[in-house]
Amino acid sequence: MKRPEFAVVFAKFFRFLIMMSTNFLRYRAGFRMLSYLIESLDPVITTQTKHGDIKFYCPATWPFKRSDIKGPNVMEWIDTFPEGDILWDIGANVGVYTLYAAARGLQVFAFEPAAVNYFVLVKNIEINGIEDRASSLNLALHEKTELSVLNMSHTEIGSAQSTFGAKQTGEVPVKPGASPNKFRQTVLGYSIDDFIDIFHPEFPNQIKIDVDGHECLILKGAERSLADSRLKSFLVEVRDNTREEVKTRATQAGFVCMDGGEQTSGIGDLLFKRA
Repeated sequence: MKRPEFAVVFAKFFRFLIMMSTNFLRYRAGFRMLSYLIESLDPVITTQTKHGDIKFYCPATWPFKRSDIKGPNVMEWIDTFPEGDILWDIGANVGVYTLYAAARGLQVFAFEPAAVNYFVLVKNIEINGIEDRASSLNLALHEKTELSVLNMSHTEIGSAQSTFGAKQTGEVPVKPGASPNKFRQTVLGYSIDDFIDIFHPEFPNQIKIDVDGHECLILKGAERSLADSRLKSFLVEVRDNTREEVKTRATQAGFVCMDGGEQTSGIGDLLFKRA
């Protein structure tokens, strides 16, 4: 048995022993013991990068998997940013790219609507001591500004596959084992143009968008921002049914598609730079 597989078996056995031990305690005493154990655990893993070590808080398996820092094409893109550039990480999840960009010394705005992921995102910013470079926002960016719901196919920490403002349908692919519209979380959403007009944040020079199929709606709500020459490039995760519209909107805003990216099950990244 390989070590990762043995680790899972050992964890399940250890969990069994802990749960059995609560049978010898009264109801509240047993849960007090469990609460103390959970609070005392500190599942933080350190990943080495060319910009130094990055710490990841791993209270569940998905954050642990993401700590391996996948997506080298995204990292290579971030490494091309001039010093002083502002990155907007839209669909930040637990903050893999936010942490990497901040480790480079860049200023980052991380947008993550799912509360379970936002908690870990903020924790990761805290344990890496980068709150002066990384700003986290628990909201959705979308086509228009409205109070709506985030329909989630997963509720586990670090998961994805959510849609904002509309129920998930057969056109929205979900991973095996997931249930469309499993949970609804009320979320405040803004168009990028409205968000900038209302709050006057530092304008993005670079934007990363990974929103599980809602990329076209986000671009639709950012027409003025896309036309602004301060935005130099943006990278979008697209699907087969959104790829051409994303290309069209980017071209109309004065961008050129530089990279088709790696494709996995109809999903891939498109990189656009201002012509």
